[in-house]
Amino acid sequence: MEFLSTQALLVGAVAFLLGGFVKGLSGVGLPMVALPILSFGFTVPQAVVLSMVPILASNGWQAVTNGVLLPVIKRFWPMQLVMAVALVLSGRLMVELDNSVLLILAGAVMVISVLALTMAGGRVIPPRLERPAGILVGLVAGLIGGVSSLFGIPVIIYMTSLGLERAEFITSISIIYFFAALPYTAGLMTFGVVTEIELLGSTMAVVPALLGIALATRVVRRMDERRFRHLLNFILMGLGMLMILRGVAGVGIRYLE
Repeated sequence: MEFLSTQALLVGAVAFLLGGFVKGLSGVGLPMVALPILSFGFTVPQAVVLSMVPILASNGWQAVTNGVLLPVIKRFWPMQLVMAVALVLSGRLMVELDNSVLLILAGAVMVISVLALTMAGGRVIPPRLERPAGILVGLVAGLIGGVSSLFGIPVIIYMTSLGLERAEFITSISIIYFFAALPYTAGLMTFGVVTEIELLGSTMAVVPALLGIALATRVVRRMDERRFRHLLNFILMGLGMLMILRGVAGVGIRYLE
């Protein structure tokens, strides 16, 4: 597909509108929703690059203006440092692996993440284990995020298990996402994954993402959150499985050739 064709623009607009809508409702989920939809019109590396500026824009403002930037960094800096290094190192695979393999990996991350989010509710990490658990989470998030951009899922599970209040959770996770996306984007640029036209497309994607967030603020009070989450998990699971099947089909066709 031509990168800026009408069809590609439509796929991108739908992906980021829905991704922004989910983020507006729950505070998280933009790349998790956008990536599988984008994979219908773009390669996995292109879809990841397109997600970068919306991720930075949607989390950056909250990260630097809410007055808790330094406390969050002080509390979670080991996890953020490990995650940043792992993201940059594993991001190298974006230019080394075939797109069909990346589809399988990203789809598998999606499916496993939905299952993990579903089963992780109610568990609490003791304070004495918060930092070592955070370091392990940072490593896992960085390794799987490098090939899929879905580094936020392990972080969501970890932050939920700390028993944070909703406002504290959303604020902290926005800061962590922002400072993870910065080195990840820099790494992708260094490895040659990011082109000027893709950076332009990513910048344009901020518009539908913010529209989705704004739309969510209008309907959030009228929507049953539990029912919405169940529906979203079902859709994401299906999209993840479809990504895996498309990747396996691509590998099979290449093997037969």
